[in-house]
Amino acid sequence: MEDSTILNTTTYLEALAQGNGLSEIEVLILQGLELIHVGKGIIRCKLLVTDRVAGDDGTWHAGAITAVMDAIGAASVYSTCDGLHSSVDLNASFYSAAKIHEKVEVEARVKGTNGRLKSSVIEIRRERDGELIATGRLWMAPLSVKVKHIGSSNLSKL
Repeated sequence: MEDSTILNTTTYLEALAQGNGLSEIEVLILQGLELIHVGKGIIRCKLLVTDRVAGDDGTWHAGAITAVMDAIGAASVYSTCDGLHSSVDLNASFYSAAKIHEKVEVEARVKGTNGRLKSSVIEIRRERDGELIATGRLWMAPLSVKVKHIGSSNLSKL
C-alpha cells in the first residue's frame, strides 16, 4: 500500500506542476513545482515565485504562501498511507519575503498525531541562501464522506 500511495502522491504533484489539476488555485500556486523527494510522511520540492502569485510590491503574496503550505502539507499527510484528510487548522508564521523569479524550497514533514488528527510542519526557505521565509503547522482530520439518502417524501420539506 505504501508504494502505491507514494506513487499516487508523486503523480498528483507532477500533474499540478504541469498545470493539470482539479483545483484552479492549486494549479496557480504549484505550476512549475520541482519534486526533490516524495516519501512516507515527507515532501521536498522547489518552486519558482512567479508574478501570478505576487502582490503589487513584487513579493510572494502571503495568501499564496499559505495555500502552498496547505497543499504540500496535505500531500505529506496523504503520503503516510492513511487515506484522505481535510485541513482543520493551519498556523503560519512569516519571517522574510521572496521576490518574483526567486526559487524557494518547500519541505513538509508529518510530525505527529493526536487521536485521529495528523500534524505536518512546513518550512519554506529561499534556495539561494537558505533563509527561512515561512513556517506552518497544519492539522488534518480523516476525511469521511457519507451519502445520506433522502426519500422522495422528504424532498418537499427541504
